[in-house]
Amino acid sequence: MRPRATFKQISRSLMDSWISSPDGLGNPEDIYGPFCKLARPNMVLLVVDVRATNPLDFGIDVIQGYRLPTGLADIGTLQRSRSFADVPDTKYLNETVIPAYVGAVQRQRPTMGRVATRVLDTVIGYDQIILPQKNSSGRSEWCIGLLDIHFLLPAASKDGSLDDVDLTILQLLAEGSSTKEIASASNLSHRTIEHRIDILKSRFQARNIAHLAVLSVSAGLGGIVAKDP
Repeated sequence: MRPRATFKQISRSLMDSWISSPDGLGNPEDIYGPFCKLARPNMVLLVVDVRATNPLDFGIDVIQGYRLPTGLADIGTLQRSRSFADVPDTKYLNETVIPAYVGAVQRQRPTMGRVATRVLDTVIGYDQIILPQKNSSGRSEWCIGLLDIHFLLPAASKDGSLDDVDLTILQLLAEGSSTKEIASASNLSHRTIEHRIDILKSRFQARNIAHLAVLSVSAGLGGIVAKDP
């Protein structure tokens, strides 16, 4: 089977298409159209109408949504948005989304960045490229956005009451260690570690050990916002 195109490869092709596009191009599909079939199911392709003066009135047209199976409802909620004003998480909108698109419009240059943040009850991490319409006679009328989503995790809050043993357990679980290996590293009995894990699952409301490890990682990522590495 032929390997699927990577985000880096698709982004490069989109950039080449953008560079060769004419000034004032009316239809953004002329740029993204040839690459729709290359987008993988963890990618989101959208076009944002940026003609409005108020960014909250920017329109969103999701050309291809996130297609991997997930029980997280937030991703579906976000993809149903039809304008920035419809995005249900105003902090994410104002701190991450609006600055990225307004900046691209003002510069009329493609921008790339990396984001890891919390959106509603989901922790999300993705790379993105934004390509604004070239328009030497005025401001851009549209932007193409391509997101390569690396992870979607159920959000969890940090628990400041965790002791050193709890932190050790969570760290080693995230590394894939077994309960016996954790017991050996902690100089505690296997039964003690199992009891501790049961308590942690209850505190994090985790369904199983794998879910506990994911929630512990999510708790640490939830407050991070990283852009333009």
